[in-house]
Amino acid sequence: MTTNRLPKIALCLVTILVLIAAGCARETGSAQKTTRASQSAPRLDLSLRLTDGRWVELAELRGTPVLVFVFATFDAVSQASLKSLRPFVPQHPELVVVGVAAQPRAGQLIEAWDYALDPPFVLGSNPYGLVENGESALGKIETVPTYILYDDNGYEIARTTGLLSEADLARLVKPLSRPAD
Repeated sequence: MTTNRLPKIALCLVTILVLIAAGCARETGSAQKTTRASQSAPRLDLSLRLTDGRWVELAELRGTPVLVFVFATFDAVSQASLKSLRPFVPQHPELVVVGVAAQPRAGQLIEAWDYALDPPFVLGSNPYGLVENGESALGKIETVPTYILYDDNGYEIARTTGLLSEADLARLVKPLSRPAD
């Protein structure tokens, strides 16, 4: 009797996982919600605990442009985003890319995510709950993944959500190559 129930249980579990992944993948359009923020916005200032236990203050990265990749470990679109980020990150050494988990109790989960998926950038979380869906130290985070580009002075210059191709990522960071007015 137990062997007859195993396929049904496995099918139910797979169905539940597919439904969860589909629900997390709300916005998968390429760079549909790109916005520009003014320099009157708050500057990048957030403390993160990295997967190796070190702390990093993102404000200390001023002087270098930063791309913050806000993700959730359980989100299929966040995981799929690594396909575009893997070749993109080494092609843009002028940019620091930081992955930030936007979910409760992210610390333990990102260690496993980092180990299993081996992203080409550092991962961190804010253990004080300052980066979760809704209002955060990074502004309003409504969906994951969210990409936020900061100039070398720490001001947000572009933001977009969804599954981005390598070309979409290159377009996102294009403002960095423009000369200052």
